[in-house]
Amino acid sequence: MTAKEIREDIARARAYAKKSDYLRTLRCLANAIRGLMTRQVFGAEKFEIHAHLDEALRDLNKMKMMQKLFPKGLKYEKGKEKAFYQTLMRLHKKLGEAMEKARVAKIRKRLSVLDDNLIKAANLAQSGHQLEARKLYSKISEYFQDIDGINSDIGNRMAMSGMFSEAVPYLLKALETQNNDARAHNALILSYEGMHETMKAIAATKDAMRWLGPSESLYLRLAKLHLAQREWGDVYNNAKSALDRNPLNAEAAKLMKMAEPKIFSSTKQSGGKGRTAKKVHTLNF
Repeated sequence: MTAKEIREDIARARAYAKKSDYLRTLRCLANAIRGLMTRQVFGAEKFEIHAHLDEALRDLNKMKMMQKLFPKGLKYEKGKEKAFYQTLMRLHKKLGEAMEKARVAKIRKRLSVLDDNLIKAANLAQSGHQLEARKLYSKISEYFQDIDGINSDIGNRMAMSGMFSEAVPYLLKALETQNNDARAHNALILSYEGMHETMKAIAATKDAMRWLGPSESLYLRLAKLHLAQREWGDVYNNAKSALDRNPLNAEAAKLMKMAEPKIFSSTKQSGGKGRTAKKVHTLNF
């Protein structure tokens, strides 16, 4: 390390100390001390580096956690760079472990609060207090917006509670951020079905196929939706696609049999209409 690099590490340590970034402060100071161990610095450079180092140590010792751990402050003695370097690194390791433990505990506590509120909202919905449930879900979505999948979770819970129209905005928002969320796709289709919005349910099912890929269950669901519209050709085609993926799917086979006479009878009728009876001419001379 050059004298310039040592000075830069000390400057970085002071900057991190102002931000209360303990680990980076300790790391930069340790790097500076290691530089002093491996390089002989003389004259004005040595005086300047030690002056900056004293200021950096004062900044470190002013930090709240350091005052608790070392009421008298950490002291650096010239000629004992190696021992001081080891002290800084041990402190960096122990402090890092303690901070990680505290971080994990904080996350667990926050997730516990989230679970409690989700259960409370679900209980409100099931007991018929849907307005209160809707308000609580809204607060949960806002406060825990940094948690991945929170809107998908809320939308699913709402759909399972029969709050179909309320679930839709959460599910659409979830799919904006993660378009391959299978739970959100299925809950959105269920919500549109519950709202009797068949065309929207069909569009949502096709969108699910686009992002998740075609599947037996989606083809079967699409066949049932087209059945509600009496669109027999689509019923037959989607039921057949489901049956192709699983020949034992009795429900798909039943839908095909139901659609077959409708399709073939309409075909015969249209074929008959195109024919015209031959006119018989009688010629009497």
